Amino acid sequence: MKLLNFPLEKRALQYTAVFACSVATFSSGCQYGWSSPSLPLLLSEDSPIPMTNEQSSWVVVICLFGGLCGAICAGITLDLIGRKMAILISSVTFIVSWLMMAFANSLAVLLAARLIAGYSDGLIYGVIPVYIAEISDAGVRGLLGCTVTITFLIGSAFMNVIGTYLTIKWSALICAALPVIILVLLIWIPDSPNFYLIKNNHEKARVSLVAFKGVEEADRTLEILAESVTKGNLRCLFKKPSLKNLLMIMGLRFGQQFSGVIAFTFYAQTLFQEGSDALSPLSGVLIWYAVQILFSTIGALYVDRIGRKPLMIASTIGSVISLLLGGLFFLARDVLGLDTSGISALPTVMLITYIISYSSALQLVPLFLGAEIFASNVKAYSVAISDGYYFIFAGLASKYFQFTMEEYGLN
Repeated sequence: MKLLNFPLEKRALQYTAVFACSVATFSSGCQYGWSSPSLPLLLSEDSPIPMTNEQSSWVVVICLFGGLCGAICAGITLDLIGRKMAILISSVTFIVSWLMMAFANSLAVLLAARLIAGYSDGLIYGVIPVYIAEISDAGVRGLLGCTVTITFLIGSAFMNVIGTYLTIKWSALICAALPVIILVLLIWIPDSPNFYLIKNNHEKARVSLVAFKGVEEADRTLEILAESVTKGNLRCLFKKPSLKNLLMIMGLRFGQQFSGVIAFTFYAQTLFQEGSDALSPLSGVLIWYAVQILFSTIGALYVDRIGRKPLMIASTIGSVISLLLGGLFFLARDVLGLDTSGISALPTVMLITYIISYSSALQLVPLFLGAEIFASNVKAYSVAISDGYYFIFAGLASKYFQFTMEEYGLN
């Protein structure tokens, strides 16, 4: 049996490890999607934990500050305890955060739970792309790397469904069971060969390579890896070409967050509830995620064939043009007072164009690209900085969105 012209049986452990990692990113998607169905309930008269709009905004974004802490810890510990151990630790903290959310009886406990969940996010997004890149074959590395984003989206959609029909307690308890799968699967799988070489343990590195890629390829790959894997320090990151790569990743992450997607993820059902009578909030959210999942999957299937750069260029151009035209429409209608009745469908068309363009590469590639382009001696530091940068700007974008929504409304 073959997958993408490569024997499936030789990649069985690669796929098992990626599946375990995908459960972690699925759980992260549930955590990000939690606020969408939960906020309307928390702000209602029947709220189990009464809170103001301002307090609810902190319930939403505090996980991003926890993510910053997790990203920093990932950078510090990635080469100390290994990729596998960091993922296992994140599974435990995910379980703790979901249990705290399930039994939270005060705002302080809920905030603490969200902070711990955010820490878990920062840890896994700093480690999992690196782990997948180091254990997977070049022919499917991009595809497997894209599973991080795709399973995140599926998790967010899943949480919107169960969060709509179940109580906060039961939806959290269901999600608390997910990280157990990671613990059961990953504990039997070796760490990446790169980590063992960093620790100067060539014997374990070879065992890892044999497990992931087979005996024939292990010896050849071990020799190549042994020459390329070196220890480094933070100063190496600020030298060429590492500095150029870091600036590129930071630019991509900036574009991701200030496109507004993270705010929509947090407030999806609220936005559909206030913005449209034609669809129920849940239906609108599911359509939104279905489009993202579909085109993210299409992008994932072609990322190894077409290449990262062409897809990123096309995706970025499409996203910029659609957002620009949508912004110009509202400028003409709301600020200049021009008659736009003849092109009233333009915002909807541009929104669809944007999410298709964004999902096809801009949403996928930046997350795993850093794990591919940085040398082993700076990979841990680059991951910490780029992910920390991501969480800072995601937090700023979300707070800015909440402020403008309260001050100026959605119309």
